[in-house]
Amino acid sequence: MAITVPMGVPLALLAAWLTGQLYQMDELSRQGALFLAGSGILQYAWARYWNYRAVAALGSVGAGPVQQLQMWIAVVLAVVLLDETLTVPKLLGMCLVFISPLIIAVSIKRRNARHAQMDQADSDEDRRASAALFRPKILIGYGCAIIAAISYGSSPILIRSGLEGTNLGILGGLIAYSAATMTFILFSCLAPGQIRHIRQTDRKSVPWYAMAGVLVYCGQALYFMAFSLAPVTVVAPIHQFSLVARVCAGYFINRDHEVLTPTVIMAVLLSFAGTVILAVDWQSTG
Repeated sequence: MAITVPMGVPLALLAAWLTGQLYQMDELSRQGALFLAGSGILQYAWARYWNYRAVAALGSVGAGPVQQLQMWIAVVLAVVLLDETLTVPKLLGMCLVFISPLIIAVSIKRRNARHAQMDQADSDEDRRASAALFRPKILIGYGCAIIAAISYGSSPILIRSGLEGTNLGILGGLIAYSAATMTFILFSCLAPGQIRHIRQTDRKSVPWYAMAGVLVYCGQALYFMAFSLAPVTVVAPIHQFSLVARVCAGYFINRDHEVLTPTVIMAVLLSFAGTVILAVDWQSTG
């Protein structure tokens, strides 16, 4: 977080300057700016912390589907607070997206059971193989993922409310990242041991964190732009397509620390099918 959150500020500032939105600050109401700042603190500081803890416990592939609960939270809040509507295809698509966490949870539990059997093996070779395998921590991981999902699911309402009537998604991202960075710096300075903990970061990991910071900002910039153009009931579910990218990246980059079984792949395909249904329904009704 010490790398990925502050990185968003200069990137957002550059994007706002290049698009000219940096000079359109007066088009945002004070209330809108507060909503955007609140979404940044909620999403980039609080939710991201629990997201990283969930990824450490479950792996990114295992944590991703659990956090799809954020979709339901966002959609329910949008219907209740923003008077958005649901259609039958939307509900079908969301159900397909939602069922994948349940499938993946069963896959992880079965995998852990197999690893427990390997721990009881007699040969040294089997013990070494068992020790090298990644063991997801279900209880801690799912708890952190659920907290992150609640936070992530609430932030779209703030974003949509802050950007309503404008097309200033890039500027909204700048406000959100700035608020989150100031909050993170304040927390790091006040919480005992946080500065020392940040300094102990493995230097070999810094390039990966930096790359993640750039990619996350690009994704979030498009995320904010989408909310300035489309309703929450469309953007929030389609955003869950990021699970497919997680699986692909996990397979090619981090294969030894991910749960990548045929069952998981099937769950991802179901999620993808739900995303396609949502996109088609939006195009037909739009």
